[in-house]
Amino acid sequence: MRNPLAPLASRARQLVARFRRPQSAPAVPLAHDQAMVQNLNESRWPSWSQFSYIFRYVGKREGWVFRLGIIFLFLSAALLVGRYIGRHWIAQPAVGGNFTEAIVGTPRFINPVLASSDVDLAITPLLYSGLLRQLPDGTFVNDLAEKLELSSDGKVYTATLTQGRTWHDGEKITADDVSFTIETIQNPNVASVHYAHFRDVKVEVKDERTLTLTLEKADPAFRRLLTLGIIPAHIWAEIPPASMSTTDYNLKPIGNGPFKFKEVRKKERSGDVTSIMLERNPAAATPALLQDLRIRFVDDGQAALDSLGGQADGTRLVSNDLYGKAEKLRGAEVDYVPMPQSVAAFFNTKRSLFGNSDVRLALRDAIDPENVRSAARPSARTINSPVLRDMPGWSELPDRHADLAGARQRLEKAGWKKEGDVYVKGKVKLEFTLTVPDVKEYVDAANVIVGAWKELGAVVTVHAVDPSALNKEVIKDRTFDVLLYADRYDATLDLYPFWHSTQSYDPGLNLTSFYSKELDAALDKARTANVNEADRAAAYAKVQQIMVQEAPAIFLYQPAAAIVHTKTLHVTNAPTLLTASNRFLDVANWYVNTDHVWRWSP
Repeated sequence: MRNPLAPLASRARQLVARFRRPQSAPAVPLAHDQAMVQNLNESRWPSWSQFSYIFRYVGKREGWVFRLGIIFLFLSAALLVGRYIGRHWIAQPAVGGNFTEAIVGTPRFINPVLASSDVDLAITPLLYSGLLRQLPDGTFVNDLAEKLELSSDGKVYTATLTQGRTWHDGEKITADDVSFTIETIQNPNVASVHYAHFRDVKVEVKDERTLTLTLEKADPAFRRLLTLGIIPAHIWAEIPPASMSTTDYNLKPIGNGPFKFKEVRKKERSGDVTSIMLERNPAAATPALLQDLRIRFVDDGQAALDSLGGQADGTRLVSNDLYGKAEKLRGAEVDYVPMPQSVAAFFNTKRSLFGNSDVRLALRDAIDPENVRSAARPSARTINSPVLRDMPGWSELPDRHADLAGARQRLEKAGWKKEGDVYVKGKVKLEFTLTVPDVKEYVDAANVIVGAWKELGAVVTVHAVDPSALNKEVIKDRTFDVLLYADRYDATLDLYPFWHSTQSYDPGLNLTSFYSKELDAALDKARTANVNEADRAAAYAKVQQIMVQEAPAIFLYQPAAAIVHTKTLHVTNAPTLLTASNRFLDVANWYVNTDHVWRWSP
């Protein structure tokens, strides 16, 4: 049906259209207006004064949010820039600076041929270099030698010297100097402590830079001897062998090492050396970073500690009694570095009581090494075998705790019966003597050990011996039942002298006289000429296994040395077993100064 109102609606639309104002374009285009506003300011960014108007158009709360946002933005940007610079602006060691080290003792022979005391042996490598140099990790690298070759039979070493090396007085280092050094050691009139090691070595100089060293039989330990410093033939050839020990060159040396002699100071009356000043030798095979190194000599550890902060910058302490004092010293930093030593209770397996492993294992299981460590030397760490952490073949074993029930069960299974408070087997009592050095640390350890053994059911007597008489009265003839003692390893970390059956008699160091065919084979393999690191590690892993299974000794703890310093001293290498016992082993990498360099790839 047609809508009757449709004509009316159509007519209304026509009337509205007639009276509507027509739309017209703007008189001026919008782009023209925008250009005029922008031309009022050279920058298209608002000025600070213009920015200030923003707070007229926002509320108070929004204004503070805006301000905090701006602050946060700038702080974030600064942090990011700082982190970027920190990653690429790298600090590195710089040559220069000085350091004073206090050490206990007095030098006599700063001479590689004659040095025998701890002080002389520590200082001599600072001034004299050898064909090889030992790194903190125990490996050997060339020093004066450019190349060192070993024959297939392990008997002939061929050394080629690096060209251009000189002595501190500017004279050239030649193969004749190496030959002269060894020949001097071989002279009985010189009385060198190295005589036995070089006695049968034949030296042949091929030319100015080349020589051969021939051994009677292969000796894997001989490589370490090549770190021995070389002395200048042009100086020492003029001095009769009998007079070598009295010449001034022993305290005012002309060497070839990382440092060269500068001055020595002595006490007026006694003539004892109080200090020696060394300066950097830039021409050394391994130049040092420190410009000056002063060594101050003191009477004991307490004097070394007292000298810090004034007369000295650092020292190495090994006396447990001084560690607490060092930690309280104002402005001092103390770092504990484990030494290559193992403290243990060594069973004399020649005694019938300890010939059977059941008794040894039961006595071991009765002791908690942690209790012994905390009572005797809190800075030490407990151990389970002579293979120490960071040595080849070491593997972490479960912590050992006292197990009295297991220890008693082991004894009873082996035929021991408890009568009263003591175990007895037939007519034999579990009774013996524990011998210890008469030193507080060892006496404290002995008290803990004896307490545990008495609780187990053993009768134990403690026999304290003057440390100066211990070797002659006890160790030499193995006149002990159980000995509480420390094995001190040399720079090779070789366990052969301490545990091979051939070392069971003086001057060998196998205190227990323990024999195991497997153990001997592993120790032989570990010191074979040209042995690689993997084979040595496998051999020492076997040693660790045998020690845990057989218990020829109860391994207790590994002492730590305290490195104390009041002046910031940096080292490029982390401390190791070897640097803990030989403070100056890595001295070429000591530094106090730093430079910064930009590196795009840090």
